[in-house]
Amino acid sequence: MQIAFTVLLIGVLVASVICFVVMGLTQLRRTNSLGRKAHEMRMHFSPGDPFDVPGRYGTFALIRSGHGPRAYNVTHGYLGGWPVRAFDFRYEVGHATRRVGRHYSVIVVESDLRLPAMVMWHEADSEAAPLSAQAGWAQVSPWICGGDLAMGRILAGACGPLRDSQVGVETQGGMVMFHMPVRKRGMDYAASLEKVERVLAELKDTLA
Repeated sequence: MQIAFTVLLIGVLVASVICFVVMGLTQLRRTNSLGRKAHEMRMHFSPGDPFDVPGRYGTFALIRSGHGPRAYNVTHGYLGGWPVRAFDFRYEVGHATRRVGRHYSVIVVESDLRLPAMVMWHEADSEAAPLSAQAGWAQVSPWICGGDLAMGRILAGACGPLRDSQVGVETQGGMVMFHMPVRKRGMDYAASLEKVERVLAELKDTLA
């Protein structure tokens, strides 16, 4: 009996080590891939968080949604002439054994547009939406919107290229945050940067 228990314990430990190694290699490949893409786009890249994302953008609903917010794999440079920060973002919800991690690809553009405060959350990602979304928010296409509804309609019209990625959008002052839930391997923010640039160009023309 003791021998069987020991063998089982060793098996569990070996499986755990293999799992951590695989996860580490997967993350390393993602980091290397994003670093190469940043270089191709003539942007800078850092595996860590040189901007203190939770502090810098802590007033956005996504950033303050859970416990232990952490940004990593940060690409930064300019998009459409405006400063941009793009990063992997992870936080946790729940407690103890019910603690669950959520992972997003996030793009923040610090524009010079005058934008009212607004939160727009894709209905396919509604389980992660702020609690305030459960009461009084309006439906605009596949998004639930809180804040300035007119701004929500304008953004919904501009966000067609990002609809399939279940993007959520938040605006504060001149800042626009796009966040996309990561649900499958290989999905990252780099693939959405060009689409975000098109959305911003349309938004700028509309507001002009």
